[in-house]
Amino acid sequence: MRTVAGLFDDYHDARQAVNDLEVAGIPSEDISVVANNVGDRYSGESSGAAEGAGVGAGLGAAGGGAVGLLTGLGLMAIPGVGPVVAAGWLASTAAGAIAGAVAG
Repeated sequence: MRTVAGLFDDYHDARQAVNDLEVAGIPSEDISVVANNVGDRYSGESSGAAEGAGVGAGLGAAGGGAVGLLTGLGLMAIPGVGPVVAAGWLASTAAGAIAGAVAG
């Protein structure tokens, strides 16, 4: 697979290039546009991805925290290991919440 890059003076020109590539038979999922958003020029074309990412991170944090908590509590039941882990169950809960937020 080859990678081709182009630079355009404005968004309209870049959008036209994307349209031309799609007409030429290149699937839209193989085309990317990277642009800065100086002056909030593209706010009308919001995808809602940021809102979805926030919800996913929140659910991931809650799920990861619950798994971390249960893992920590389960380790406390092991003789000899339990007292050592007893102080760390909060750390495992926090680690699980962070991992879940990243995964979400």
